[in-house]
Amino acid sequence: MPVCAVHGLAITTVEGIGNVQDKLHPVQERIARAHGSQCGFCTPGIVMSMYALLRSKIKIDYDNIETSLQGNLCRCTGYRPIIEGFKTFINIREGDNEKTTPCAMGQDCCKFNKKNEDILFNKSEFKPYCPTQEPIFPPELILNNQYHTSFLFYSGKNVVWFRPQSFKQMLILKHKYPDSKIVVGNTEIGVEIKFKKKYYPILISPKLIKEMNNIIIKDECVQIGAAVSLKDVNAFFQDTIKKYKGKAKILEAVTDILHWFAGSQIRNVASIGGNIMTASPVSDLNPIFMACSAKIIVSSLQRGKRKLTIDQNFFQGYRKVAIDKDEVILAIEIPFTDEMQYFKTYKQARRREDDISIVTAAFNVKIDKQQIVEEIKLCFGGMGPTTLFALKTSDSLKNLTWNEDMVNVAFKSLNNELMLDNSVPGGMPEYRKSLCLSLFFRFYMYVLNEIKFDELKIDSKDLSGSSELPRLQPTSSQCFEIKDVTRNNYDAVGIPVPHVSAMKQATGEAIYCDDVPSVEGELFLCLVISTESHAQILSIDSTKALLVPDVVAFFSASDLLKERNKMGPIFKDEEIFADKIVTSRSCVIGAVVAKTESAARKAKDLIKITYEKIQPTIITIEEAILQSSFYQEQPSKLEKGNVNDAFSKSTNVIEGCIRSGAQEHFYLETISAHATRKEDELEIICTTQSPADVALRISETLGIPNHKVIAKVKRIGGGFGGKETRSSVLAVPVAIAAYNLKKPVRGVLDRDEDMQIIGYRHPCLIKYKVAFDDDGKITGVIYDVYANVGNYMDISCSMIARAMTHVDNCYYIPNIQVKGYLCKTNMPSNTAFRGFGAPQAMLAAETMIRNVADALGKKYEDIVHLNLYEEGQLTHFNQMLTHCTISRCWNECIESSNYWHRKQLVDDYNR
Repeated sequence: MPVCAVHGLAITTVEGIGNVQDKLHPVQERIARAHGSQCGFCTPGIVMSMYALLRSKIKIDYDNIETSLQGNLCRCTGYRPIIEGFKTFINIREGDNEKTTPCAMGQDCCKFNKKNEDILFNKSEFKPYCPTQEPIFPPELILNNQYHTSFLFYSGKNVVWFRPQSFKQMLILKHKYPDSKIVVGNTEIGVEIKFKKKYYPILISPKLIKEMNNIIIKDECVQIGAAVSLKDVNAFFQDTIKKYKGKAKILEAVTDILHWFAGSQIRNVASIGGNIMTASPVSDLNPIFMACSAKIIVSSLQRGKRKLTIDQNFFQGYRKVAIDKDEVILAIEIPFTDEMQYFKTYKQARRREDDISIVTAAFNVKIDKQQIVEEIKLCFGGMGPTTLFALKTSDSLKNLTWNEDMVNVAFKSLNNELMLDNSVPGGMPEYRKSLCLSLFFRFYMYVLNEIKFDELKIDSKDLSGSSELPRLQPTSSQCFEIKDVTRNNYDAVGIPVPHVSAMKQATGEAIYCDDVPSVEGELFLCLVISTESHAQILSIDSTKALLVPDVVAFFSASDLLKERNKMGPIFKDEEIFADKIVTSRSCVIGAVVAKTESAARKAKDLIKITYEKIQPTIITIEEAILQSSFYQEQPSKLEKGNVNDAFSKSTNVIEGCIRSGAQEHFYLETISAHATRKEDELEIICTTQSPADVALRISETLGIPNHKVIAKVKRIGGGFGGKETRSSVLAVPVAIAAYNLKKPVRGVLDRDEDMQIIGYRHPCLIKYKVAFDDDGKITGVIYDVYANVGNYMDISCSMIARAMTHVDNCYYIPNIQVKGYLCKTNMPSNTAFRGFGAPQAMLAAETMIRNVADALGKKYEDIVHLNLYEEGQLTHFNQMLTHCTISRCWNECIESSNYWHRKQLVDDYNR
């Protein structure tokens, strides 16, 4: 949200509601003591979301908590302990959910027989929450009317901000500045400025304009001001639905889709008019507005008001609507529905919540008492550059009976009308078309279920497809070993002890790298990253960048000795600054240093680099195999027994393969570093899992003794392996700048920069050939393990070794041969990630076991049990197994999970 938009408002931060020294707020205390904070980087945001909920509602339920936490990401703790802690704010009535458990032990579960030492936290020890003790809104902001009613004008170097008092003033400004942007939540403009490098010098806020912030119920419609937030729209519509049962089906569709629309933080500020004007082809709301023929009222200074219908002509092109530049949306009108009118909207995304749509749909039909279609509109998002009204199909369905024959006509027509080219942005043209047909069929079943004519006899199983998946309140349990009461009180093993820094993390007092206070003369560094995957650098021109005010320096390979422009944890194959050739779009070519972050980021976009592309560009493992692009001349190899003999004697042999894709670490704190030169030494604070490695890389680059580089890290906001070696990509350039300029230098990667540079979990292709007898006993396996390493080795040789030693998983294979291939590609250098090759290899083993079971027509569980390791057996990497508990573990898991009963339920359901 722009700073100007909060003029005259009171802002409460996590530090303002409590602190460790004085007193924690109940929200802070409960998330900390309920084990809801691990790395802690996400905790302040989660705390404030819950705090906002408590301040806005007197009584809350589970759904309120879940909705309030939308948009908050937690990468390491997970959401269970967070929600468990916050559920203590709900006053659960006697008997509500008190005897429900996911445990296979049922009512004998230890959960119902707890002693004080058996529980993760004792909620009776929490401080009670009293809303009357919250700080009041600052009286000076209430008493001073100029904050809330006056015309506002701010002028900066690049932007002018207006806040008009009246709609007439808005029209005057829009007439004078037709290219200006009206800003409410900044959810679209902010993205365009950052990622699309758009420039909007004049911004206008409509927050004081009454006509644009009202919601009015009229005889035939509801009129919503264009600046009303989606949160307020949702709240008003929910109240209206209760009062106008049967007439508010379109309003119901809007509230249904708003739950899946972004997160609560976005809905709090994003406006309904902004959603229309953005004209996104995958908008969740615009298909609804088109399907109901919503009206929008627009006005201009010269031409006055006019009313437009959102129909097939309203969206005139990609993000272009039939509204002139000098016109302003005043309001939108959504009609009430008739008794025999049915309206429904659907959204299909990759995730259920907070995700952009693949396809959206809104359907509106009026049917008479003989089931004849009087009027119908089928509208789709995600099927072209604009929201699409399937006009031909809609016309073809009029006057047809609402039955299966009508569905067949609709499918045939939609199949011809919904055409996407194979090169369509977002891909999946056939899948998107099939989604549209599937969603219409769901609507067909929904209407049948609503009509409920006596002569309609529809199987309940068929009708189940018309309903939404229920949002159930999750239940959870956690098993842990109880502490022996005879042990020392200071022994933490066996006791659920809260994170030692949890209180500081919950209050925002925990210090991370970028929280280190700025010092006088501090500079900011931005990396210049390659825009080509494989190319020769012909020239680098920094002239324009160095002319930007406050820019201090530009560093590149020309500023380093060739032998010092190398780094890497094992092999020194990575250039700090790419010199002549870039091998990935993750290559760092240089670094801009300026007095401010904004100047540095502006200047780095002005560095002009001329490339000459080099072929081939290798992206996938298959391309690397085709081009014989490997880091080793010969693959790594592990072998036990005689695989050739095993295959020659076997009665059954099958082959297969399994692919596992890349995975982004997505730690919430991006890579950052802060370096200070102290005489001939250098101190660096860095987000890293290996400060010693960072110090070594820096000392090698600067040519100073290792003991003169002090690397510090207090805590990191998640790592998962991504900060084990790759932190040096930023830390070393920051150190170079600080050492040479003799000034403190800070660097912080944006999320997109971090994802572009740091690398991922290694994508793998694992091929296998397995020999087995008629019982399913495995006698021999040949594995070929291919890993997409990327453009630098990093620690991939260790990763492939780990993968090769985990392809057996927990199974005894008497004869085995494993080969490991490190594929050299033009992707970012992949790096450590939790599991480090083991998950990919174990996935291959499990896939192989299932394929053996399928080949023999036997149960997967029987093949598993038959091949499990036993005491005294030797692995293919020559480890003798002693105290082998694999079979016992398998049996205990089967029993404690009530596996066979659950499997029977699944099998019965899927028959």
